[in-house]
Amino acid sequence: MSIHNILISRTSDGLLLTANTDTRGCSDPEELKKSFNQAKLLARISARIPDRATYVMDQFAIHMISALNLTYLVICDSNYPSVLAFAFLDEVQREFLQSNERSHVESVTRPYALIQFDTSLQKIKQRYNSSRSLQSKLNLSQLQEEIRLRPPHMITPEELRPGGGASADSSNDIQTHFTLAIPKRYGNYLPINLLVVVSICLNCLCAFMNFTRGITVINDAHIEDFSKDHYQNAASFIFCSFLLLFQIYLMCYPRKQRKPLACATLGSVCLCQLYLWELRNNVQIFFHVTVACYGTFVIFTRPVQEKLPQYTL
Repeated sequence: MSIHNILISRTSDGLLLTANTDTRGCSDPEELKKSFNQAKLLARISARIPDRATYVMDQFAIHMISALNLTYLVICDSNYPSVLAFAFLDEVQREFLQSNERSHVESVTRPYALIQFDTSLQKIKQRYNSSRSLQSKLNLSQLQEEIRLRPPHMITPEELRPGGGASADSSNDIQTHFTLAIPKRYGNYLPINLLVVVSICLNCLCAFMNFTRGITVINDAHIEDFSKDHYQNAASFIFCSFLLLFQIYLMCYPRKQRKPLACATLGSVCLCQLYLWELRNNVQIFFHVTVACYGTFVIFTRPVQEKLPQYTL
């Protein structure tokens, strides 16, 4: 009946900051390794799990807490008292926050960048694995009462599957941590800057102007004599607006082929402007082409944080 492994991760992106993977004293290291992998999965999806939760397996249990964009997980024997496990996590949290500046924690990009904290984890772990040293130093009555009034969320295997989520009671917690994202298959963009914001705003403006102009041309076609040119021009305006919106997509979500796609999109915008030459003056054409060129420039130059190398302990 003891604590085995501890993990600390960043809640927003699941990046592991430090972990203790000592398997000494464990009768089944292979099963513990599987539990450690489950804990890493929980760390990655911690943003949609309530701030206090437990996941019970056959031999081991994983207890976790989240606060201040940090998630703390402990793997212990399934018969280890949960109140002691959460007391352990509270102490780890206090020690970690005292030892690491918040700005530094938010800025790290490499897994296990704070591995030096493992020394402190070992000391706390040894105390909690020694019942004699705990009996006179811990007052668990307050934590026991808190857990009784607000028991931890019991994680089910379904929540670990793709698309799984916490119960409806924790919807507020999920909304707090949820950030608009789609599956990223080619790294992540670095934080947005002013150049990207300006380009997105200009693209939205041009897309709106093209779309409204296309609707106007369609309405005029109903009033005037029927001509297929009206509908071709309208389709060109609307198609150009979708091309500009697609540029915004490429600015926000990195794709492996984003540069060829950006070039193809820019070429299509230019062709649309040439086709609509008689319906626009030179200033309007220059403005729309310039906005599309600027959007392509942003797509090409916005830095991508490539997939980080795999680190194992």
